[in-house]
Formats: sequence, C-alpha cells, structure tokens
Amino acid sequence: MKKTEIISILCELHKISGLRVSLHGTDFEEIAAYPEHRLPFCAIIQQNRDEYRRCVDCDTAACKRVMASGQTLIYKCRHGLTEVICPLYNFGTLTGYIMMGQVGDEELDVAAAERFLLELTADARLARSTALGITRISTDMLTSYVRIMTICAEYMTLTNALPSRAPRLPELAKIYLHERFGEKITIQDICRELGCSKSALLTSFKSEYGTTLNNYLCEIRINEAKRLLTSTNMSISAIADATGFYDQSYFSKVFSARLGMTPSEYRRENANEDNTHI
Repeated sequence: MKKTEIISILCELHKISGLRVSLHGTDFEEIAAYPEHRLPFCAIIQQNRDEYRRCVDCDTAACKRVMASGQTLIYKCRHGLTEVICPLYNFGTLTGYIMMGQVGDEELDVAAAERFLLELTADARLARSTALGITRISTDMLTSYVRIMTICAEYMTLTNALPSRAPRLPELAKIYLHERFGEKITIQDICRELGCSKSALLTSFKSEYGTTLNNYLCEIRINEAKRLLTSTNMSISAIADATGFYDQSYFSKVFSARLGMTPSEYRRENANEDNTHI
C-alpha cells in the first residue's frame, strides 16, 4: 500500500473522529499523520526539549505494552490526555502502530493543563485559550472511535499496508547456519529455533536461494575448512571438528567429492610457504 493510500485512511479516521491519527513504525518513529500538525497543547509542550523527550518516552512505553500484548491499548499520557494505539502486522510480523488521540475525557483537569502551560510560556492568555481548546469527548464516543480505528488497523493488516523490516524465514535460516556451522545441526534444531515447520523451512529456503539447506550448510563448512587448511597449522582432524564434520574420514570424503582432492592435497597446493603443517 502506498503512503498516499495510508494517509487517505488516516484522513478518513480523522473525519469521523475529529482526532489526530498517526502511523508509527516498530522503532516508534512517526511515519505519517493526519492532520500533520499536533494538538496546540502538545505542540507547545514539545517545543521544550525535556518535555518532548518525556512525551516520546511515554508513547514508547505504551507501544511496548502493545508489542507485548498484541492488543489495542487505551492509555492516558502524563498530562491526562487519552491516546489509543492499535498494532499493525505484515504476514504475522509486527510492523508498526496506528495512534489516535490527544483528546480529553470528562475527567480532564483543564485548570492543571492551564497551569502547566503558564509555567512553560509565561503567557496567561495563551495558556488559558490552549487549555480550553483541548477536544473533550465522552467515554461512549471514545469507545466507538476505538472500534472504528481497530477495524481500520485490521484492514491495514490484511492488506499488509506496512512492509515488514524483519528478516524472512530463509534469511533467518541462513543467519543460523553461518552462526552455528561448527555445531551438530539438524533440521529439527533449526525449526525449533525459528518456530516453523520442516516443510516451510525447506521449501522457502530452496525457493529463495536455489539450493537445499543441507547443501548450503556443507558449502559453508567446506569454505571454512579451506580457509583453515591454508592459514593455520591445525590438524585435519581438528579442522573436521571445527567445521562441524566431527569425523575425519567423512570430512575427507565430502571434501574430495567437492574439490576433487583430499584436504591434505589441497593444503599442499594452496598453503603459504611459511606454514608448517601437521
């Protein structure tokens, strides 16, 4: 979904609610919003660097709660304004959030908001007009807005509106192999680590890289063995262990099949003259 389409959805939400609606990534940074400008009360507060950081910390903490629960969250900021956050997903991976709010409810302490603004601006008229200008809605109306917002979030999830930045299954498997090639690895180990089925892992890996997972792992091990053979004095047996083969005879058999020569022959032909090999 293009950004213009996303902003169009945010605009429709704003038309219904009259509230500011924004889209955030998983790093909690704002990606798009409608309207672009913030509530005057928030805009004044966030002109102060320390206050801005406190607001960001408050929103970040709320997003982390949504990340943990996977559910829509209604919360109040430290100044008593109500915010709503809905999670967005892309093929099951959290990709961001929709936020709606900067609104007061029946319990909002307008006098306290005015006093706080006065401390920041020293402008009594501005402080009073800004505090009185905060939109206030009933709990029932807020509940209705939240339902509509949740429906929009579900639509954006179904259409995968926000692309996932997280690595896909084949990439995660590839990373796993490079990090653990020296260990005894089974397909079951990888599936358990990545939380996937055997068929999904093998099919997606072959589709992505044009080779089997086992063949790719063998290639990593052989390349590392070649490096060790030509740059260290390690024994053939030790190299077999270090590269995940664990059996010198099997290592030699696989190595010979791949390169047309034994590990010892490869070492003799390619080792640096300074090396003294065992």
